[in-house]
Amino acid sequence: MTSNFSQITVGGPCKIIDPLGNVVYSEGNVTITPKPKYRDIPSSLATKDDQLLVDLTYEIDFTPKSIWNAAYRASLLPAAYTNFTAGGGRMIGAVNQGLTVLGQDGEQWVATRACLTKMPNLYFGLGKSLYSAVQYTAFLGNGNNLTDPNAFIVQTLGAAWQQADFPTGHQEAECQATWGAASGFTGMFAQEGFELQHELETADVKQGNLLVDKRIVGYRGLVVFKPEGPTTAQLVAQFPGAIGNRLSAGAADLVITGSGISGTLKSAMPFRGKFNFDLKLLRHDEFAFVTALTSPGIRLAFS
Repeated sequence: MTSNFSQITVGGPCKIIDPLGNVVYSEGNVTITPKPKYRDIPSSLATKDDQLLVDLTYEIDFTPKSIWNAAYRASLLPAAYTNFTAGGGRMIGAVNQGLTVLGQDGEQWVATRACLTKMPNLYFGLGKSLYSAVQYTAFLGNGNNLTDPNAFIVQTLGAAWQQADFPTGHQEAECQATWGAASGFTGMFAQEGFELQHELETADVKQGNLLVDKRIVGYRGLVVFKPEGPTTAQLVAQFPGAIGNRLSAGAADLVITGSGISGTLKSAMPFRGKFNFDLKLLRHDEFAFVTALTSPGIRLAFS
């Protein structure tokens, strides 16, 4: 374990027991970063001589191992974040949900109250890890005093785990995508893989000055890729569309499949793209498909 002024690193790979009780392993180190907020103490003699700590959270960051199963999906891509029908739901709620980070040597950090606050991007293809980095945030525990040793997060000694416990599976496969029934958009390849990205909007929940939770306000899923399959004319026919038209009017499911993995961006429509005229670059640069729903509902589906 190494530490500096603002960050603690637990040597990885690590075993993480998430707020749902699921076990997720990291590909490498886990970093735990205190995120204090201060208020300057007013002074008539100088502009900034002292500060008062007024809020504190901890951010826990790591890259999950490329395992594709229902438990990992429930932990890292929760349907409550992506497929809600009404916004405003709290990420934690009144009951504390803990998070445990356990190194191979038994070094353990236990957060009293935590939740996933940054979902990983999802890579469908070869050449990159399945997941990008995720982030959990630890808040003051409900019912805890600010001075309690475990008010936020505490270092303890846990049971060391063996390398034999580390999962041997690894999801990485060439993928193809089909978008609705539009001509040219069946069995598409991507020059550098398909990447699912997230636009997750949240609002702070505070008790006094202290941040204690977050509410889910909005979500859109995006799949970004450089399409191979449709012609330039076929792409132009779908993007950018006619002024005054809603994206949802022409939306269709974008289904991505590969060996051992399948993901669907529901009711998707291209809303960003670029064409290159260059001797080296692909004519069709990065395009992005986004969920476009007439009313909130299911936006992502996996198997």
